[in-house]
Amino acid sequence: MTHHWDEFSKSLAEKSVPRRETLRLLGAALAGTLLSPLGLKSAWAATPDPCKGLCRCSNKRQQNQCLAACRACNGDTSRLCGSCATGFACTDLANDFYNCGACGNVCDETGPYEYGACVDGRCFYGCVDGAADCGGTCTDLGTDPGNCGACGNVCPEWFPHCNAGECSACAPGLALCGDLCVDLTSDPSNCGGCGQVCPVGELCSGGVCCNPTISDCFGSSDPCVFPFILCGGVCVDPTSDSSNCGACGNVCPSGFACSSGACWDPICQFVEC
Repeated sequence: MTHHWDEFSKSLAEKSVPRRETLRLLGAALAGTLLSPLGLKSAWAATPDPCKGLCRCSNKRQQNQCLAACRACNGDTSRLCGSCATGFACTDLANDFYNCGACGNVCDETGPYEYGACVDGRCFYGCVDGAADCGGTCTDLGTDPGNCGACGNVCPEWFPHCNAGECSACAPGLALCGDLCVDLTSDPSNCGGCGQVCPVGELCSGGVCCNPTISDCFGSSDPCVFPFILCGGVCVDPTSDSSNCGACGNVCPSGFACSSGACWDPICQFVEC
């Protein structure tokens, strides 16, 4: 970059060079100095940092978190979602349900028979297995009175419920026995079917009659009611069962009886043996 100074020096030596031309050469010499490699290096170093331009948190910890998240995004600030208060994260805008296509673009919540996803930056919805798409709405044809058994099949007022895909006077889970809607799984007068009556003192559990004095009719982890215990899949009374006296499999000797969980010789109860 010395040739501008050389020309300027020659112009001073030559008396015939006009004053205006001398000033022009002086300007060129100064410009060459400023745009030297050192000057250009300084100019390039002044390129703004996009992360610092976006992260403007007053709290130092929040500012450092924002900058770290931005660095993880390789400086792509369009993918940096969040705020100073909640924190920032480098987000995959193509697949994030809560930042789909852009930060803060949340896909609508799905209905009871729908699933949703963010695909290539767009919200996508579909019907779950077993559901049908009726006019853009996912529904269960087995229980929807507005689409009972088929899309558009509306149940009438006299059969207002949709029960297993058929219009019915009874709500789903109930059966019509005579003029009443009953639960066949728990009604002792219609246990497992209309007109199937459980014996006196028994309950209806799961559509089966059950004696609550010898078993837990409602299926807890221990199916037997105290003092009964479960032995070989059967509820037995260990205080009096001679085949399970005091414990499962403890069989009393022939002629002995089980009383209070112990085998007794009935003769020795009355005379000393």
